[in-house]
Amino acid sequence: MGLFTPLVIQMLRVGDETGAADEMLDEVAIYYEEEVDYDVRNMGALIEPILVVALGFMVLILALGVFLPMWDLIQVIQH
Repeated sequence: MGLFTPLVIQMLRVGDETGAADEMLDEVAIYYEEEVDYDVRNMGALIEPILVVALGFMVLILALGVFLPMWDLIQVIQH
């Protein structure tokens, strides 16, 4: 896989042929900024469910740490 997408390579070729390479480089920069922004938004959407599951697991461990000794104490009292 190359460093640049075919779209970027084509934009740079057109810019070179028309003598507007600086304008095309600006367009490429805008393209990559939008792509990074999109990826960052999607990353947040991916991380959120993982964090919810991890937090739920931590709450479960905390709840078991509180309730298991209580259940053991109830069993001791009943016998």
